[in-house]
Amino acid sequence: MKFTITADALADAAGYAAKAISPRPPVPVLSGLLIEAQQGGLRISGFDYEKSARTQVAAEVEAPGNVLLQGKMFTDIIRKFGRKPVTVEVNGNKATLKSGSAVFTMHSMPVSEFPPLPDLPAIAGTVDGDTFAAAVNQIIGAASTDDSVSILMNVQLVTEGDTLTLRSTDRYRLAEVEIPWKSSGSDLQMILPATWLQSTVKTMAGDASILASDNVVGIRTGNRATTSNVVDGDYPKIRALFPSSFDTEVTVDRAQLADVVGRVSLVAERQTPIRITTADGLLTVDAGTGEDAQGSESLPCSVTAGDVTVAVNPAYLAWSLAVNPAAEVTLGFQENLAKPVHIGGAEGLRHLIMPVRLPK
Repeated sequence: MKFTITADALADAAGYAAKAISPRPPVPVLSGLLIEAQQGGLRISGFDYEKSARTQVAAEVEAPGNVLLQGKMFTDIIRKFGRKPVTVEVNGNKATLKSGSAVFTMHSMPVSEFPPLPDLPAIAGTVDGDTFAAAVNQIIGAASTDDSVSILMNVQLVTEGDTLTLRSTDRYRLAEVEIPWKSSGSDLQMILPATWLQSTVKTMAGDASILASDNVVGIRTGNRATTSNVVDGDYPKIRALFPSSFDTEVTVDRAQLADVVGRVSLVAERQTPIRITTADGLLTVDAGTGEDAQGSESLPCSVTAGDVTVAVNPAYLAWSLAVNPAAEVTLGFQENLAKPVHIGGAEGLRHLIMPVRLPK
């Protein structure tokens, strides 16, 4: 087996396929990248039984063949070659990587022991890749990282007609975003691993096909495709928690509020909330009490009804403001201020943040 390709193209392809390699593979062969060389190009694949990634890249193939190489080491070496041409030649169980005067050798693993990748499911529909990536980034921060509630470490994907909805929650935050898509058949309702979804959208561009079967979901863009097992379980019915109306709505400049929250929260100790108060057309953010460090800052706002006072986790509010692309955000409050604070602004995007109890 022997092929030549520019190192940056090979590193890009190998890096994509390596996203499917587990940091702690259950068996040694699953730490490997399967490189299949045929006339005209390479197919590079990674797999860990739960997720897969595969891509194709053009290359000058002198001798076709297959090789299984330790993925992280191979990718790290290739990246160091920059944009130079690199030649990979395999003889027996030894692979030689040459670029200019640099020569590296690696031992290969048995290709026969690498498990077959799952077949790609049928296309369920298509979506603009940039729009989908932006939507994922607007809700992924609300997915839990606590494995004691593992179902919340995932994202719910639901389609209804020409609308695709993503939802996530960690019990203290709830996020929902709706985007347009083109369905190819039946509506979907699936639970997807948040880490897989977040990693996948980092390299998305152009139109993306959503692939789905009963137990496997996939995303294909151009010559790249990735799959993941669908998560079993019942996702919380968080849609019903988003109120349809509010007793008070406070509209404020998003960027200004984000700056104020960032400054005032500097004096809030870990796990200490900030307070939000409206009065006389101003929204005031303050933190700290007694002899502790204190901070307070105000900015203009518009209020539709009575003024409010509520306390929230500053990190949760800062996250919501950071991922919201709207120029202005509207904070929605119900008559019972102990209920979640609604944050809206961008079309199709909604966040809820649980308030913190204020001391009497």
